[in-house]
Amino acid sequence: MIEVLAFVTARGPKPFTAGIVLFDDVVVEAAPILGFMKKNKFTRDQVREYCRVKGWKIDVVYEEHRPDP
Repeated sequence: MIEVLAFVTARGPKPFTAGIVLFDDVVVEAAPILGFMKKNKFTRDQVREYCRVKGWKIDVVYEEHRPDP
């Protein structure tokens, strides 16, 4: 099991920086501007691809590996 905190940064006419939390490679928490990622249960790969297409930068700021229960 892996828990990840990441920041998404967008530049341009509507810049923002917002956080997301992934647990077991699925978005479980998100800033309101990225709430669609939580609602649609984006996977880590979907987040990466969406950010790539939008030209957004994503940075992992914390990652913790936990033993399976």
